[in-house]
Amino acid sequence: MNQELQTFVGGPLQTNAYLFPGEEGWVCVDAPQGIAAFLREKKMRVETLLLTHGHFDHIWDAAQLVSEHRAVAYGHPADLPILRHPIGYQNYGIPGKCAPLEQLTPLPLPPHGLVRWGCSGHEFILYHIPGHCPGSVAYYEPRCARLFGGDILFAGGVGRWDIPGGSRQDLLEGIRRYLLPLPPQTTVYPGHGRPTTIGVERETNPFLREEGP
Repeated sequence: MNQELQTFVGGPLQTNAYLFPGEEGWVCVDAPQGIAAFLREKKMRVETLLLTHGHFDHIWDAAQLVSEHRAVAYGHPADLPILRHPIGYQNYGIPGKCAPLEQLTPLPLPPHGLVRWGCSGHEFILYHIPGHCPGSVAYYEPRCARLFGGDILFAGGVGRWDIPGGSRQDLLEGIRRYLLPLPPQTTVYPGHGRPTTIGVERETNPFLREEGP
């Protein structure tokens, strides 16, 4: 089995998903539109689905992966309402329908907190960093010095907070509290766009150079 991280980009918002080997299949971070067909074509079976948050572009194929692969889907319980009743995609004129995700295993992650947690042979530190979405979670894997943060932190930017459930203060405080102290060589794999590192964002991200929220 290929040990390297694989990236899939799907849907009209060019949403990233990430795949890496688990114990009996693949671990998939987020499920944008089109990834179910990609996995069928590649004959890859997903055993675990890690959701960074519940926005429609990140969960579009989530219910399909759970059904077709019998994957276990994990996410923060704060996003259960929008996982079960997806909203937002109509505002972008996106055709089709985002299926609700009924089978979610809530992560044991306290509000605005952190926890050590493992699945599929991988050990993570999870951070709950709302502000872009109520249930935004960053998955940090110390062994690989990599972070899957969804729409929390981007190369040169941060997630939008001017949307329902958003909070500029919660987002920036969470990034400063939990992410910026990580080792500078930590690779950040965001929900959109190219990877970056904690060191680069600590030094150059204009949103994080501000003195206060």
